[in-house]
Amino acid sequence: MNKINNKPLWLLLASAVALGVTGCSGDDGKDGQDGAPGTPGNPGEDGKPGTSGLHIDMAAEAVAQISGASYADGIITVDFDLANRQGVGLFGLSGENPDHDFRFSLAQLELEESGELKQWMSLLNETTNDDGTTFEQGFEKLKDCPECLVDHGDGTYTYTFTTDLSSYEDAAGIVFDADLTQRIAIEMQFEYASGHELAENAHYDWIPSTNAQEGIETRDLVAMETCYTCHQPDSLKAHGGRRLDMENCQSCHNGVVTDPNGVSVELGHMIHAIHMGPNRKGMENGVEVDMPYTVQGYHGPHAFDYPAFPTKPFMDCAVCHVANEELADGELWMANANGNACIGCHTASPVQHGTFEVPDGMTCVSCHGAVDHTQAKAPYAAAKDYSVEVSNVAINAENLLTFDVKVLDDQGNTVTEDEIYKQGYSNPYMVVSWDVEKDYPAQEITSDDGTTTVGTTYDHRRFSLKGDGSTVYADGVFSVVTQKVKGTKTYVLDLPLDITTRTLEILPVLKVCFEPHSDVRTACTTEGAYPAYVQTDGYRTILGDPDATVDARRSIVDDGKCFGCHSMEFYHDSNGVNCISCHTNDKQLKTDSASGGLKSTSFMYKAHKAEGHDNGHGGSGTLLKTDCMTCHSANEGWGGLNYGFELGRNAGQAHALPEKIGDPAAATWYASSDTAACMSCHQKYLSDAAMAHIRGNGGYFGEVKDDAKAAQEACATCHSPEKVMAHHGHEL
Repeated sequence: MNKINNKPLWLLLASAVALGVTGCSGDDGKDGQDGAPGTPGNPGEDGKPGTSGLHIDMAAEAVAQISGASYADGIITVDFDLANRQGVGLFGLSGENPDHDFRFSLAQLELEESGELKQWMSLLNETTNDDGTTFEQGFEKLKDCPECLVDHGDGTYTYTFTTDLSSYEDAAGIVFDADLTQRIAIEMQFEYASGHELAENAHYDWIPSTNAQEGIETRDLVAMETCYTCHQPDSLKAHGGRRLDMENCQSCHNGVVTDPNGVSVELGHMIHAIHMGPNRKGMENGVEVDMPYTVQGYHGPHAFDYPAFPTKPFMDCAVCHVANEELADGELWMANANGNACIGCHTASPVQHGTFEVPDGMTCVSCHGAVDHTQAKAPYAAAKDYSVEVSNVAINAENLLTFDVKVLDDQGNTVTEDEIYKQGYSNPYMVVSWDVEKDYPAQEITSDDGTTTVGTTYDHRRFSLKGDGSTVYADGVFSVVTQKVKGTKTYVLDLPLDITTRTLEILPVLKVCFEPHSDVRTACTTEGAYPAYVQTDGYRTILGDPDATVDARRSIVDDGKCFGCHSMEFYHDSNGVNCISCHTNDKQLKTDSASGGLKSTSFMYKAHKAEGHDNGHGGSGTLLKTDCMTCHSANEGWGGLNYGFELGRNAGQAHALPEKIGDPAAATWYASSDTAACMSCHQKYLSDAAMAHIRGNGGYFGEVKDDAKAAQEACATCHSPEKVMAHHGHEL
């Protein structure tokens, strides 16, 4: 969208004062004393008026806005404003100041004559190889023509381009057309010796021949805010921090530009190829090979061969192409696909073709124009409306929990046993838990005689509808008893003596099979059958009070944000974001291949330390998850918002952590709740002084589990949600 042409706020306020506008009427008492004379402006030798506002080198930030442009005799003239966030104009921009890296780019929107396809094409292009066959967008740089800029002394400026577009011969052969939509883009990045930086983008779309801005052709397919679903804004400041806005990315990464080896860096192609990561494959000499997207950059070749798109189904285009009424071309990607974008995922030699060579002159859409990638998630969309019905919950004479299970489709029809998926790790589990409001059962083993294991770890609390001896199937009903066989051992669920007074949850975690790219259910033995998780709430009750209302676990994570980034399925067992039903706070430690020591397997630890969720200490460098609100929820509560990462809300818990990071022989120690929240990210970096501070304020980290539960932490007294966010460089 074009930025609105407004005068700076400070100028409007000054005008109001000059006109004698007042805020209220009535008798306001005696007139005050006359004010002291103002300081006169400091006109230069040429008699120009003095400056007003703030010198740009003193600004904490800069906001740019292009207010207008004109075209005459091949020359573009552009008017723009620079101000701080309070609207105070920033004067002093100068091409003679070595700190002021300020540039302008041009691009025009070209339309395909035979269809709806539209593509930005850059102007001012420069060659990038010795043969003059590859190009990148060029710029008009302020330092190359300081006299082209007029500083009006109040934060407003006028720049006159040096390029005569009526006679200009572009290196890439792009011919300027004043009747097409043109984009002027500003790109500024000031880096001072002090370390301070000013970076800003702005753009202006218009038709030079008519000066029209409204009702003109655009190409708005994806909003930058959608990228922020997974990425942090700071992590998308490309090219050293100078590229910030989607519109500037589109201007540069267009249909003309490539790397010096001819690899396309057009935005659609590049984004699709990068996000394919290690899944990008092609055919080479008749053999399927890995073809990670590899670009020749300024520092050599870079291959995007690491995990890059954490979604399943993988072709869920709607993760990025989110329906948005404000996007003028939001559905263009479905109506008329860009073949270059197809190759971004499938490569020029897609594995689906085998040894078949695509004839010259044909593009992907020549044959595949009717392909609908949105159908990739059709099985998930269907399964989301399925349900699991739990009934006849009771405790038998052997003190085992028993219950019946039905799996139903969206019409209430019974899903048969052969339509429920089981393969490898993916069992159709029913996970039994209690103490939902206390972050689920403590992980404790009560006995182990070598053949029979009794306890409450998640191994003892999950029962497969197929194949572990816990279930009998008849006429669409699975009858479950909480005792199962695993290898030579029989696992028995050891219920608490007071289970009838505790909250009880039976969570279904299962998949139903569908025909590929379809909502039609099929037997899982069918070739190509695609399994999708049923998204249904767990059954919750209090056995001794069937009429009681049992709430879900306290609000921690915003499920919608998780699905927004990961699409319909996470790592495994994806019935909502109920990971903690298995990954409890005190779940046993496991070997950490990265450090060689041990690591926690609790949900909190896994969520904070998952690849891409890391806070920057050895993380991806792209997903900087230091903004708690990226994942956490904020609900209305007494006195205002209750934040999912608010400290002090989970007293009485013990979190299992290794005594030392990187030590395979480390003992299992336990941390109190707030302490564990910090240590889940920072344990490796905590100094003795920091740990002393934690313990001095009631936190516990040591060998005794009950002491962790009994800790009286005072962290929330100082570390409010606002301050927690500020510590990580963000604001609420």
